Order: sequence, then structure tokens, then C-alpha cells
Amino acid sequence: MSTFVAVLIALAAMWLVWRFIAPLFRPHQPAEPVDDPFALVSAPRKRGPKGRTGAVALEEPDDDGPADCFPPRTL
Repeated sequence: MSTFVAVLIALAAMWLVWRFIAPLFRPHQPAEPVDDPFALVSAPRKRGPKGRTGAVALEEPDDDGPADCFPPRTL
């Protein structure tokens, strides 16, 4: 049984090595020539502002309104 496990581990190790080394020996050529050299280059994605740094005032408060718009509180 231990011989079987040792052979199985050796085969798995050889398969992993072959899997990572075999693509190095294969030629990589594009199927069609690319006219634009930057066609396959992706643009960096910019993330939006985070937290309070992205806060925007939508409308300025009116200064013309009286400060005491509501009646005073009674206890």
C-alpha cells in the first residue's frame, strides 16, 4: 500500500511540473494580426471617492429665511 501511495505522489508531482513547464515550450502567436497595438490593453479602472471625501453639497441653504421658522417648544 505504501508503494502505491509513493507512486501516486510521484505521478502527481510529475503531472504538476509538466502542467507548469509545458506551456513554455509552445509557441504563442496571435490568430490574426492586430492593427492597433493597444487594442488588447485594458484601461485602468478608477474607483469613486470613499467616505466623506466624496460628499458634495447639492444646494446652498437659503440665507433669506428667518432663523425662527418654528414655534418655540413648550414643556
